[in-house]
Amino acid sequence: FQRENFAEIRLLFSQELRGENVGWLIATLIFMPLNWAAETMKWWHLIRRAERVSFFQAFRAVFAGVTVSLFFPNRTGEFGGRILFLKPKNALKGVFSTFVGSLAQQIVLISTGFLGFAYFLISLWKVDKIIVEGVVALGFGFVGLLFLTFLNLDAVVPIFKKIRFFYRFPRLIKGVNVLRQYPRSALLWTLGWAATRYVIYGLQYYFMLRFFGISPPILRGASCIATIYLLQTSIPLPPILGLLARGEVALTVWHLFSQNDIGILAATFSLWVINLICPAFIGLIFILRANLLKSFGFEKRADSVSKKLEKHI
Repeated sequence: FQRENFAEIRLLFSQELRGENVGWLIATLIFMPLNWAAETMKWWHLIRRAERVSFFQAFRAVFAGVTVSLFFPNRTGEFGGRILFLKPKNALKGVFSTFVGSLAQQIVLISTGFLGFAYFLISLWKVDKIIVEGVVALGFGFVGLLFLTFLNLDAVVPIFKKIRFFYRFPRLIKGVNVLRQYPRSALLWTLGWAATRYVIYGLQYYFMLRFFGISPPILRGASCIATIYLLQTSIPLPPILGLLARGEVALTVWHLFSQNDIGILAATFSLWVINLICPAFIGLIFILRANLLKSFGFEKRADSVSKKLEKHI
């Protein structure tokens, strides 16, 4: 917010809000709950093998994860936010199920990102074909390795258990067994929801560009969005600190279509507010209403101490 053009962004938003493009903003706002509903379906499908929770309970957990994730790199805080709505004994299983869902999302992001980046290099930067083929080969070799690992997560368990360091944490060893409970059909289902979510927030980005008067061609626009998401994923910063870096990435990519710097930054930052800040406020409400003592397993201990004191008295 210390950028000199923040006032210009705010002014542009106010102008467009009264213009004919407001329908694109409304569409983006409508897609926000759909975005997080897809994320909830992805995680709910996984966590139900560890604990039977309702969809609404999973929905609250996902929003709480968004709140906590604002303060950690690459959304790693989601792990801590979601376990608040699980039984303490299932906390580690919740962490591993969140990891599986995040890995599925990363696979979708990286694979589509490399495709978009290759198209970006060929059609826009006119890079030599041999270099593009090398980038594609390297990218899909890495994605293929990730995909094979993802579909064979049960094979990771014995490898994990052979590392003696982890035996200092018996609950961790027990929690990793949840990975054995995911058949390939469940993992493919998870990838399907990850792809659905990717399409949703890709469309949201396009809608916000249109709202601010930037109209890239569909195919080239999709390749640029894929490239931007790939580059953003590689920046290990908390969302708040990574906001300016995200803006610089967007400017570099979208300059090929438009010199409207304020519109590009406005679309990028507005989408960040809609998809992260608004859900984070909702998640904060859910966290404040949650029984945190129960979430961390302290409620039973407090009851036990209280009963002992009553007997002593």
